[in-house]
Amino acid sequence: MKKRQDQLSSGFLRYIILLLACIALYGNMFIFDQPALLKEQIMQTYSPIYGEHLTSFYFSFMYSFYSIPNIILPLVGGFMSDVFGYRKMSLIFMFFVILGQGFLYFGSSVANLKYMILGRFMFGLGGESLCVASSIIINKWFFGKELSFANALNLSIIRSATVLGTYISPRIAEKSGMTTAFGVGFGITLISGAALLVMNFIDSYTEILQKRNLQKTEGLLDNSIQVMDFGELVKQILEDIRMFPKIFWILTFIMTTFYTSVLIFISFSSGIIIDLWLPADAPVEQNQEVAGELMGIPYLCCTFLSPFVGLMVDKVGQRIKFLAIGCALVFLGLVLMLLFYPIFCMLTLGLSYALFASTIWTSIAFVQYFIIQRGTAFGVMNSVQNFAFFVMPLFIAFISAEASSQVSVVLFFLILASVSLIIAIYLYIEDQNRPVSLNSNDQKKLMNFVNNHKEDGEEFEEEEIIVPK
Repeated sequence: MKKRQDQLSSGFLRYIILLLACIALYGNMFIFDQPALLKEQIMQTYSPIYGEHLTSFYFSFMYSFYSIPNIILPLVGGFMSDVFGYRKMSLIFMFFVILGQGFLYFGSSVANLKYMILGRFMFGLGGESLCVASSIIINKWFFGKELSFANALNLSIIRSATVLGTYISPRIAEKSGMTTAFGVGFGITLISGAALLVMNFIDSYTEILQKRNLQKTEGLLDNSIQVMDFGELVKQILEDIRMFPKIFWILTFIMTTFYTSVLIFISFSSGIIIDLWLPADAPVEQNQEVAGELMGIPYLCCTFLSPFVGLMVDKVGQRIKFLAIGCALVFLGLVLMLLFYPIFCMLTLGLSYALFASTIWTSIAFVQYFIIQRGTAFGVMNSVQNFAFFVMPLFIAFISAEASSQVSVVLFFLILASVSLIIAIYLYIEDQNRPVSLNSNDQKKLMNFVNNHKEDGEEFEEEEIIVPK
């Protein structure tokens, strides 16, 4: 009876941690697209000060200054989370998120666009790495226990922040001013910071109790801060990366091509929709409003569908098949953009996003070695993805400038979707060589294999075996 009560208590605590992790990322997701949502107000406010051309140039910096540091920072942040402890590092990352939004709010209040750009840079120093730290703690608490459902529910809740921001930020700015809208974003990041503090306290206290009960205080990464110089840091990161198995890199490339073909397309879809489908003689504001509503459909679908997809993946497995179906649906959705009204494309992209995003992170969790190096692994994937997010918009801008129609841009995304589908097929073939397939629905079997075997199936030496907490 007592054992059953302990299990129920443990399960309840896991979901408390998950809820707090979602709230900790809520502010991050809410504020990310605020500059894009308030672009017209920013242009109207600062064009008389800086000139329209320079203001447009500065506005692009708000996203460039966020993306550039995140080519490297998630990798370093993930490794530091492994070495120094994810709780310590998550607080540092959250500090930069709050500070960045604070500078954005302050810059808007004093009508200084350069302060706002500095704020976005500070936000970039913490935003992506905070997501990495959050992934580590969710994987720790749910590894082998509804992990797909937990990741999917996390995705659903934090993406609702994107939908909420899309809806309320322009309306707040219209009624109370742009500065008030940024202030609301700053307030939400403070709430997220409070949730992170509570989550870290619960996680730390639970770990202390585990140490006392098991009388086991050695081998935990979070016990003390290990000091190393920059050369040692780089050497250790490269050594970790060298050990990553082939299937990890396949998962990284499929994630990069998929997210690029979906998320970057959604970001650029407003101009595509207006150019291909909306009446040219309609008011610009009306077309922008319609296009904005259509842009929100994929995230809305993801919000509602992700928990169900995650639960299904936990029950039936078939992770690689879900990834492949998600890639195929992206290709189908982009074809629909060329043939039918955009709502069909956006609904299809929303379904594909829910399928893929609810599956990819769980697949990574069941790759060998990552019980130790999970933060570094998540960081590598985020760094590769952010490099693509930095480069691809430049290609798209070049194509848009050279082509007379947005059809060429859609064709470019179709090529990316084709590549992701080809990689998914290759992933399926490579998975056949693994002793335990990623398609397995037996999470305990996968977990035991991950903990006690190397990628080629050979068992770890006794001192290498990791016993899950």
